[in-house]
Amino acid sequence: MIEAMKKIIFTTVLSLFALFAGAQQLEQWTQFYANEYVINPAFTGSDDYFHAHALYRNQWVGIQDAPRTYYLSVHGPMVKNTMGLGGSVFSDVVGHTRRTGLQISYAYHLKLGDASKLSFALSAGVFQFSVDGGKLDLDNPSDIALSTGQMSIWTPDFGSGLRYEYKNFHVGFYVPQVANLRARFFNDYPETGNLLARHYYLNAGYLFEIGDDFGIEANFLGRYVNPLDMFEFQTRAIYREMVWLGASYRSPFISDQLPSAVGIMAGYQFNNNLMIGYAYDLPVGKIAGATSGSHEIVLGIRFTRNNNAPILPAE
Repeated sequence: MIEAMKKIIFTTVLSLFALFAGAQQLEQWTQFYANEYVINPAFTGSDDYFHAHALYRNQWVGIQDAPRTYYLSVHGPMVKNTMGLGGSVFSDVVGHTRRTGLQISYAYHLKLGDASKLSFALSAGVFQFSVDGGKLDLDNPSDIALSTGQMSIWTPDFGSGLRYEYKNFHVGFYVPQVANLRARFFNDYPETGNLLARHYYLNAGYLFEIGDDFGIEANFLGRYVNPLDMFEFQTRAIYREMVWLGASYRSPFISDQLPSAVGIMAGYQFNNNLMIGYAYDLPVGKIAGATSGSHEIVLGIRFTRNNNAPILPAE
């Protein structure tokens, strides 16, 4: 019974992150095109100005205790754009469980030519996992492996990433939770697994320019954590370098345990400094009847004076 309760506790805490991303312990974002930093720290300082973004996601509206995610990041270039520094804070909430963290990142950018660049990045952070044991409905609340109060642990984490860009194309690879550290509420039970599983992110994007007023951007993001996977394809139409409308499709290809989803995205960039974006996702399959979908909002600001020379919001 004790072993069963331990499994329930840690499955509850760590499995909730799989709810966020559909295929992983880490958070899910649809509008990663607006802030590539959330999926690869190698993007840190890629532009010649600082970025700040705030994101909020309300997952699976209508399902009790469904995930809610909050995220804030800032990053920019240093030392003549050869390096980048950034940081983020976030909080994932599902029912009576919470994952809160702080992460910093460093990137080095190596120019390979006038239009190409290779970036290397390292990230480090500290995370708090917490559960209100008194609000969990368990068969044996007096079990010695479970506290009936607020339980929380702090654990470090590390990641590494690569990114290559050439003109309107970019591709990146990122491995968060690369150290495979363990998260335990009770040191008395060292046999418990509870790994912060190593994840693998692969993303790519290309911007097709159509005349002076239009652009079509295609983005791809693949995520894998054994034994689950999730792949996402997106396309956006961008008008006059400030308004966009797009669609997305997310689905597993290796496993069959996770729901697919379709979505729409829209956004507006004001004076090349302020940006607002919105995304709506709707699961496909059995879960679709239980939820009205997921909502995501992103706000961004660029600390640049180049208002007279706007650029496409993708980068």
